[in-house]
Amino acid sequence: MSLLRKAAKKAAAVVLLSGIVVTSIVGCGGSDTKSEGTKAESTGTETKGGKILFMPNTSSGPVYDFTLAYLDMWTQELGYTYETIYGDAANDPAGNLAAVKNAMTSDVVGLIAMQDGGIIDIMTEYPDLYIAGVGSDMASVYSEEGASAAAADNDHFLGTVAAGFADGVNTGKMLAEKVIEAGHKKVAICMSPAFAYPQYAVADQTIRTEIEAYNESAQEPIEVVGEEATVLMFKPLDDTFFNEPEHKDLDVIVGLCGGQAFVYPTLANAIGNGTADPDTKLITFGLEGAEELVDDVGTGIVEQTYLPNYEEIFFAIAMLDNAIQGKQYNDFEKSEVLDGVYVAITSDEIMTNIEENSPLLTADMSKTSASIEVGKEYLTRYNPDATYADLVKFMTSDAFSEKAYE
Repeated sequence: MSLLRKAAKKAAAVVLLSGIVVTSIVGCGGSDTKSEGTKAESTGTETKGGKILFMPNTSSGPVYDFTLAYLDMWTQELGYTYETIYGDAANDPAGNLAAVKNAMTSDVVGLIAMQDGGIIDIMTEYPDLYIAGVGSDMASVYSEEGASAAAADNDHFLGTVAAGFADGVNTGKMLAEKVIEAGHKKVAICMSPAFAYPQYAVADQTIRTEIEAYNESAQEPIEVVGEEATVLMFKPLDDTFFNEPEHKDLDVIVGLCGGQAFVYPTLANAIGNGTADPDTKLITFGLEGAEELVDDVGTGIVEQTYLPNYEEIFFAIAMLDNAIQGKQYNDFEKSEVLDGVYVAITSDEIMTNIEENSPLLTADMSKTSASIEVGKEYLTRYNPDATYADLVKFMTSDAFSEKAYE
């Protein structure tokens, strides 16, 4: 690595105070964050203000800092205030409802939720409250017999953008393809628990199915170690994992989790003490902020990592603003869950682009893809001809992929 490259990475690491762990449930605490809005620019018609509540699924780190900075930018532009509230660490419905209750005041007009526990309870308690999701597939709303399934047909529930693929089948197909393309021949799978992330269980089985199909005609078949994935109960992979003979010569571990936090430390230690093959790679989700981990992506142990682009909170902002202003898209009929767009970091060059050209790790709003100027085209207060179809097309485009920051 060049001296210039390393210096740049060190500078970036100063900003990265803690990790982005896409798939972890984090215990949330601390005081609420409140932001004062400013009057929206005149559009020739009266606009409505009020407070928007934001319920994240983390309470610190670059993604948290970025999201608050992004909300600062947009709420000030649109004339709202917002308050950050913290739901239950395990996504318990009662805890999430309590968080909303504790923050509820007469000026609250909307909720942006990254947790789906208790959505229907919140809507029952506050039937006039508009709700939109981000970074969550809202499984309790959109899955069969989900606890909040009734919310899907409620006109005050405006939909969500998942943290990547909403369907684990698509996640599994993507990862199996990456394993095959990389030429790996011996694979282990680790995952966060299915009770918290049911689509990861689907992804695990899909990876196995896809590789079995590949093996039918492959000259060199791929071995997937174990009948099922190693489940990580919200803590790092145990050191004893590499004591098992079948784990000593792996080509790759697929981490259906925030792999740099939950797999990387154990794998790096095992490589260091000789209990794991030194060429073992990790394909996973999320991004940690420590300097050595940033340096590692694309060049070291972490061969590929995929993270949601939290600029996609723009979806929730747009849907809420249109609804609050009484100017919802004419073609919006029913809420849905959209697939989120991954920022695919598969090389050192892409990692550099994300560090230098995106706002995701630095909260530099001058580098946003979904900027004020761009976003106004999708808000009916500014563009009466804006459509939901156009918003969906935008949200699922490369405006949110790694290509946006080249």
